[in-house]
This record gives sequence, C-alpha cells and structure tokens, in this order.
Amino acid sequence: MEPRQKESAPMKKEQFVENEKKEARENFGALLDLVFKRYETPDSTIANSPEQIKTFKAHVEEVLNLCVERGIEKSLATKELKTLEVVAILHDLTKADRPDSDMKDIPNYMLAAHGELGAQETIRILGEHPKVLEKILNTGYSPQEADKTTKLISSAIRAHMGPHPGFMTFVLGGVNAKLKEKSLPELQHPRPLEGEAISETLLAADMRSLAGRKGREKVLAIRSAVPNFKREDEELCAEYKKHGINLVSGEAALLSAFASAEQARDMLRNEDDRLWIDTAIEASKEENYFYEDQSVNYAATTAKKEKFEKASKDGRDN
Repeated sequence: MEPRQKESAPMKKEQFVENEKKEARENFGALLDLVFKRYETPDSTIANSPEQIKTFKAHVEEVLNLCVERGIEKSLATKELKTLEVVAILHDLTKADRPDSDMKDIPNYMLAAHGELGAQETIRILGEHPKVLEKILNTGYSPQEADKTTKLISSAIRAHMGPHPGFMTFVLGGVNAKLKEKSLPELQHPRPLEGEAISETLLAADMRSLAGRKGREKVLAIRSAVPNFKREDEELCAEYKKHGINLVSGEAALLSAFASAEQARDMLRNEDDRLWIDTAIEASKEENYFYEDQSVNYAATTAKKEKFEKASKDGRDN
C-alpha cells in the first residue's frame, strides 16, 4: 500500500485575497491600460498635470484592490467578483474627458456627469472587447448573458455617483441649473438598488478610497489645480483672517477633503460598510499632507476650525 499523501493546508484568507488581486490584473490588464491611456491622452483635462494623472491612476488601483478585499469579505460568487473587478477598473473611465462643446461653459460638468457618461461608454467598450466578458462568463456565453452582465456593469458605474450628500449635491445642483437653461436633460445620481451587491460594493470601495490617505491626496491635488476650488479655498482663508486666524489654502482644502470623507460614509446603508469607512477616516487623521509647497495636518487644521467656529458664534451672540 502506498503511503497516504498529506492533504494540503487550506489557503489563508490573506493569500487568497492577494492571489485574486494578481489574477484580476492578469485577466483585465488590457482594460486597466485602456483607462490609464485615456487619462494621458492630449484630449484629457489632466494631460498636463503628472500629479493628477498619478493620483487618478492610484485611485483606480486602490478601488480595484478594495473591491477584491470587500467582495471576498462579502462572499461574492466568482462571476460576481470578476464583474466587480471590471466595474472597479472602469468606474472613473470618463472623469478626465473634456466635455462636449455644448457643456464647456458649465463648471464641474464632467465631475457631475462622468458616472452617466462612463456607464454609456462602458457598453461600447465591452462590445469591442469580448474577451472581458469571456473572463467573467467563460467561453461559450450566450448573448443574453452578455447583455445582462453588460447592463449590470453599466448600472453599477452609473450608481457610484450617489446620491452624494453635501459637496456633490451642490455641484449637481449647479450643473443641472445650467442644463435647464440650455433646455437639456438634467443629470441624475441614482442610489444603488438595495441588495445589488456589485453596485453597493463598488460604492463602498470608492467611498473607502476617498476616506483614506490616497483619497485625501487626490482631493488636495484637484483643489490645487482647479481654479474654482482654489478660489473657494482662498475665500475661506479670507473669512478666517477676519477673526485673526491664519488658515492657509492647503488647510482649507484639507477641511473640504475630510468633509467629503464624512459625507461619503453617510451615503452607505450597510452598517459594516460605514464602520469600514470610519476606520479609514480615523487612520488618515494621523497623517501629514502636502498641498503645493505647504505641509498640513488634521490636528492643527481642526484646531483653527474650532477657534473660527467659536469666534463666529461669539460674534453672532454679540
């Protein structure tokens, strides 16, 4: 009788997650390259900003990793997990595109519209790259399966936009007001359908990325590069100065970044997802951040905010 072979030990969860991250890049590397090249094309709004290109790419990579981690944590089936990986790669596909000529005069149009535009563009891309669906559905998939999966991916990309409370609601309102003036259809930021695991997990991962350090760096990079945001931060610094408080532009941008993270957390229905976001927010408060040539941090910035709020309240009371 031959000796019994030793059974292999079950794979540790951490190793399984790392293997899946590696497999996602092997399966969908061409799709990832397509998104990254789109950010770098001369037609991109960030083509001349290496820092923004870097942060946009890092965000996509991070959301992909977070989707894998969260998808496995939620015990998604293999096809669901691979669909989620494609959704993560494509979710910000059109965010750096230039708006059509009719929309060029609408501030923040692409910021508000990129979910809808990305959802539409995704249908074309998946049609032109059938191997993507093959990696999800295996060979010999039916037209019905392809249509169902394509619609699911498109819907999840559309739903990752909201409804965002606070800042994005303000942006959407301004964009829709301009669209109405032009007699054009207004944009909608739909919430993921309750129980739709892929849409909900993408939204949670996207918000988790915004709540962590890389998300904070991305917000600071955008606010330093976009004139409207830069002006808003300078105006806030001027308000602080009226009370003798020297808030610098980087600190004003950091306040906006943390407010965005908290609003991101509040979008989520699932309590476990909300706690996941809270963990990232708390960890990111210990970091130092850079805005152009300024080094800023949470503790000093919030101390100035508290002083400003007290001074403003005292002024109203008097």
